[in-house]
Amino acid sequence: MPSNLSRRRFLPTVAAAGAAGIAMPHVARAQAKTITVSCYGGAYEKFFREQLIPPFQKQTGATVKLALGVAKDNIPLMRASGVDNPALDVCMTNEVIAEILRTEGFFTPIPEDKVPNLKDVTPVARYPDNIAVTGMFQPVGIAYRTDLVKKPVDSWHDFFERPDLKSKLGVYNITNSLGFMFVLLMARVYGGSEANYEAAFNQIAKLKPFNQVDFSGTMEIQLSRGEVEVAPLDFAAVIRLSKGGMDIGAKIPPEGLVAFDQVFNVSKGSKSKDLAFAWVDYILSPPVQQKLVAGFYVSPTNMKTVIPPDLASNPLLLTGDKLGAIVRHDWATANRKRDQMVDQWNRMMT
Repeated sequence: MPSNLSRRRFLPTVAAAGAAGIAMPHVARAQAKTITVSCYGGAYEKFFREQLIPPFQKQTGATVKLALGVAKDNIPLMRASGVDNPALDVCMTNEVIAEILRTEGFFTPIPEDKVPNLKDVTPVARYPDNIAVTGMFQPVGIAYRTDLVKKPVDSWHDFFERPDLKSKLGVYNITNSLGFMFVLLMARVYGGSEANYEAAFNQIAKLKPFNQVDFSGTMEIQLSRGEVEVAPLDFAAVIRLSKGGMDIGAKIPPEGLVAFDQVFNVSKGSKSKDLAFAWVDYILSPPVQQKLVAGFYVSPTNMKTVIPPDLASNPLLLTGDKLGAIVRHDWATANRKRDQMVDQWNRMMT
């Protein structure tokens, strides 16, 4: 999760998206129970409590409880409770986290007959054997201050190789999930494979000195102050900052995008699996996806989602086939190398 997202102001436009009715799979009220789902704090918690949970509870007669925290909190939470008695029925988290828990056997496949909206999800958001599904994306491209950088920054090669951008760039520390994804993507661009992270490190080191941050909110502040003029930034943040009056633009690099993702996983040991599947189907339903778009400027994964009119023409709100530009990482391999990569980053970039 981009750590600044939980602190974002809750947008009033979300109310307009809530006008549409939301169809959910039938969950017999006599069988309805309680489910616990993970959620971030701040604007996310407000959105879930005010916009998502009440209609679901009314339809199902169930109770939805929230387990609040950041993405990485899900690992100790689930490990402490165990596979057979999980603390979460539905775990919403980033794939870098989900992969770890999945490998440890916490999750179960999501059946299409119980989650019918799954069939309308864009291919890049689906998983083999339906072991999980991505409910929303925040694609990350190259953001730049349009009042300070006169020539658009069109590609990752521009980012690294244009002399006029030297000392104006912002980069995330590898301990930030975006920083980790950035290294993996640059390994592909400059090394031919994300396994060749040495090539990425060597290329990034050429940018020194650069502004290095460990928090997306800090990058936004540095952009607002002009301390950084060009940086990787999620498009949801770019849209929000632009609407707030900042002279900021962004480009979709032809070499590919990384993205913050919210991956939904159902616990194998859940005692309320049908209700958990119903919650996932609800999240994937076009009306709820529309609410997410209006509230957070995320890119929806259900291809039948109707984009609110004020956002429909925005090129940074990616939908459908355009989401194919997102690079999905081999997190199983990357996570095994993470400590080694962090050590090398600290030696080379600090």
